[in-house]
Amino acid sequence: MVDISASTKQPEPEQPVAVDEKSSGEDAKKLSKRAMRKEKRRLQSEERKAVKKLKRKEQQRVKKANGLIPPPKELDMSEEAVQRRKDRAIARREAYLMAAEEGVKVVIDCEFEEEMNEKEKKSLSQQIMFSYGVNRKSRTPMNAYITSLHGDIRKNLEKISGFHEWQAFTGTSKSYMDLFKKESLVYLTADSPNTITKLSRDKVYIIGGIVDRNRLKGITYEKAVEQGIETAKLPLDTVVEMGSATRVLTVNHVFEILAQFSEIKDWAQATLSTLPSRKGAHLKLEK
Repeated sequence: MVDISASTKQPEPEQPVAVDEKSSGEDAKKLSKRAMRKEKRRLQSEERKAVKKLKRKEQQRVKKANGLIPPPKELDMSEEAVQRRKDRAIARREAYLMAAEEGVKVVIDCEFEEEMNEKEKKSLSQQIMFSYGVNRKSRTPMNAYITSLHGDIRKNLEKISGFHEWQAFTGTSKSYMDLFKKESLVYLTADSPNTITKLSRDKVYIIGGIVDRNRLKGITYEKAVEQGIETAKLPLDTVVEMGSATRVLTVNHVFEILAQFSEIKDWAQATLSTLPSRKGAHLKLEK
C-alpha cells in the first residue's frame, strides 16, 4: 500500500512581495518634479533666445532705416580690377605652394583599403578631407601626399568639389616606396618603440590610412618592419596625461598635430589643441 498523502499535499501559497507604496510614490513624485523643473528651464531658455532674436532683428531694422548700415559695395568688374584680383590670387597660390615645398613631407598611406568596409572607407575619405582643410589654413603648410590611392577611397575623394585642384596635397596610385628614398621614410605608429622628438625636412612621415585600428591592431608597424622602414610614435605620453584613453588617433588628428608642431614647435600645445575633449588630455606636470 502506497501512502499518497505526501504527493497530494497542496503547495503553500507564495508570500506576496511587500511593496513600499509610500516610497515608490515619493520617488515618482521626485522624478516628476525634476522633469517639470527641467522642462521649465528649457522653456525659459527658449523664450530668452526668442526675445534676443527679436531684439537683434529690431536693432537691425532701426539701423537700416536710419542709414547706419551701409549698402553692400558693388564689385568692381572693370578689366583692371578683375586682373588685379587674378594677380593677387595667383600670388597667394604661389606663396602657399612655395611654403609647402619648404615644409615637412607627410604621406597618408591608403594601401589598407581592402581591409576596410564601406563605412570605414567613407570615414577615411572624410579624415583626408579634414587633413587638407587643416593644411590649407596652416601658416606653415606641409607637403602632403595620398599614396596607393585607388578604388572606393579615390572615388569618394573625387566626389569632393575641387579635389583635383587641391594644393600641396598630391593624390597618386603609387606607393611611397616608389616616390621617396627608403632611408627618408618614417612610419608613424603607436606600436613603435621609438618616440619622435622633432620633425625633419629630410624625412617623410607616413600616417597609416586606417579607421578600425582595434581590428587591425599592429598592422602598420608590421608593414613598416617588413619593409625595413624606420618607425616612430608621437610623444603623447611624454607631454600630456591621457589616462586610459587610447593613444591610437584618427588620421586627421595625427596630421593636425604634425601641422601644429611644424608651426609652433611645441608638442604639448600641438597635442592639446588637436585632441577632442573626450580624450581627457591635459598637460603633464613635471615631477
